[in-house]
Amino acid sequence: MMPWMKRGLLISSALLTLGLFVPEYARDVQAQDLSKLQGDSSEKPLIYKVNEQSYDLYRSVLPISTEQYIHRDVSSVEIYSNYVLNHAYEQSMMKFGSTIASKISSPFEEEILPRLKDIVTETTSNLSSEEWKQIKLSNQPASGLGEKIFHLYNGDSGEDLLRFHVRRDQPPKQGYWFNFHYHTHLDDYEKHHDLGSIYWGKDMPPRWMA
Repeated sequence: MMPWMKRGLLISSALLTLGLFVPEYARDVQAQDLSKLQGDSSEKPLIYKVNEQSYDLYRSVLPISTEQYIHRDVSSVEIYSNYVLNHAYEQSMMKFGSTIASKISSPFEEEILPRLKDIVTETTSNLSSEEWKQIKLSNQPASGLGEKIFHLYNGDSGEDLLRFHVRRDQPPKQGYWFNFHYHTHLDDYEKHHDLGSIYWGKDMPPRWMA
């Protein structure tokens, strides 16, 4: 796994221990960390409640509604984007199979995943608290010649938010390429949004998950 992915996991772990709002997948980790802290420490907590009467700058520091507290949203997006990137890596390696993965895993990590992270961040940055709770990730990439790697979707409605796919291309006299792209609910999945292509070679690649 690349260093930037490891740094993302470290950042996510650090943010989780601060008690920030996180989606459902991270709550168990957060609860375990909190119980350990409460059980092992006899020191007074470093975080205190304040109210409008006891703190004259309350309205200047915090917005009228805590739902608008942007730090929570930015942190949640960062945590979730790192989580999705690790999921994308695992699902992609499963889809590639050992032969394809051994040849394209490095350019995939260096070129495709960073671009995907930007798209995930953009897609999830404006979700409401309720929408955050319903986010799910598919766990079965398409085999054979299918394009699907994974879908990001609303578990309640079943609607896809983001579809991460890979297509096999064979331009005339240029050999075989793997084109990574995504489709989004923002345009009803009509457009093909390119993330980049990786060259395979002149010989036909094996089928996915072979």
